[in-house]
Amino acid sequence: MKNKLTFKLIVVIVLFVTLFAGIMAPIYFLLQQKMYIEQETRHVAVFSENIKKVEPFNKEALERFFNDSGVSYRVYVFDKNYEPLFTSLELGNNQKFLKKLFGNKTERFTEDSEPYYSKVDDEPAVRMYTCCEANGKEYYIQIKDSLSGVDLVFDFSNRILGIVVLGYIVICSVALYLAISPSVKSIKEVTGVAKEISENNLSVRCQGKTRRDEIGELTKSVNKMADTIQENINNLENYNFVLREDNRYMKEYEETRRMLLRNITHDLKTPLAVISSQVEMISACKEQEKKDYYYNSAMEEISKMSKMISEVLQLTVDERRLNSKEARKFDISALINSLCNNLRAYIKSRQLELNTEITPGLTLCAVKEYAEYVFKNYLSNAVQNACKNSVIKVKLYKHEQSVRLDVENHGKQIPDEIKDKIWTEAFSTSPEGSESTGLGLYIIKEISLIEHTKCGFKNTGDGVCFWFDFIDCSADSNDPEN
Repeated sequence: MKNKLTFKLIVVIVLFVTLFAGIMAPIYFLLQQKMYIEQETRHVAVFSENIKKVEPFNKEALERFFNDSGVSYRVYVFDKNYEPLFTSLELGNNQKFLKKLFGNKTERFTEDSEPYYSKVDDEPAVRMYTCCEANGKEYYIQIKDSLSGVDLVFDFSNRILGIVVLGYIVICSVALYLAISPSVKSIKEVTGVAKEISENNLSVRCQGKTRRDEIGELTKSVNKMADTIQENINNLENYNFVLREDNRYMKEYEETRRMLLRNITHDLKTPLAVISSQVEMISACKEQEKKDYYYNSAMEEISKMSKMISEVLQLTVDERRLNSKEARKFDISALINSLCNNLRAYIKSRQLELNTEITPGLTLCAVKEYAEYVFKNYLSNAVQNACKNSVIKVKLYKHEQSVRLDVENHGKQIPDEIKDKIWTEAFSTSPEGSESTGLGLYIIKEISLIEHTKCGFKNTGDGVCFWFDFIDCSADSNDPEN
């Protein structure tokens, strides 16, 4: 599943939101009615205490108090003979009605009674039976807070709440999906780039605007890792190139040394024997003319030995040169184009732009590996020395009897005092802190000597342009490609 991470995150979030709503909704359904009844019970108790404190305790004062309270309670205030003092219902101003209603309930009227909820004749209500003493008489007070219709209101509110909970789950799920999608997309991109790098494809980089969060830091780290690996591989290729040539040279040198020792041992036997016999003749001979002859003969052999030793010393001087490889015909335009495409992402990650002007269809018979070395080292040198947000230009075109490669970068120019040093081993023009080994230009110079061609550079208006001439070494340009 391509969106496995996204699917898991959405499922977890929806389950969390649903669980939260599933816990809170039943709590509301179960407690809302109970909490409302408890609230009305407290209000009735407060109203009862306040009505007992009305002064003077007569019909006008009680009526005024009831109207100011703004409640819709049913209130009856009467004495022991069921004579009404105040009622909120006109029908209650009747002795017979009150006696019929409360005649068998007088024992409920106590001074310390509490309001309670009950459902009588399908009418739910909070009721309170209490009494008080005023004006030398004892009065009974009955308060009823009818809750008829509240159940319907609660049922309606519960239906509304169910719809709200369902909408809450849907809206939260959609909003959270939209919120996490960019992060998941960025993680998938980084994962894809890391997978490509693990498969030795170093031409890929994380593209797009870098986020300012942990994922953005991860993106920068992956790009920096790829750049570092690319630079290390380039340096390792340079080291390996030199090490292979050094190893070849050492083998050739060791073989030459052994051969020279054998030849010197053999060749020195004869002149030493001649010199030894001539010295003996000089010692034994008494004639001056013969002594001069033997002396000159001995000196001639000594001169031959001296010349032989000089030649041996000359042969042991270390004059390393790169080993010439087999040349073959290839399309250098396609080669440079391919290398540019592979390294374009790497160049872009260094905040640089690559422009190419490559003449199509240029072919030549030469060493393809040398062409790759020249281009990669020139381009690596340009990247390390280019200013940020500048352009690196690569040109390939016919120039006289050769194919010329130009690699130009914008940056610091090369002073005249070091123009000859840059081609020497371990000398680097890269900025301080870079990982350049200084072998790139040295290898290019060695290749130019092997190929009997030319390489160089020129300072431009705002940078440096390095060039190399590739020469077709085939006798027949129409030879089939190897």
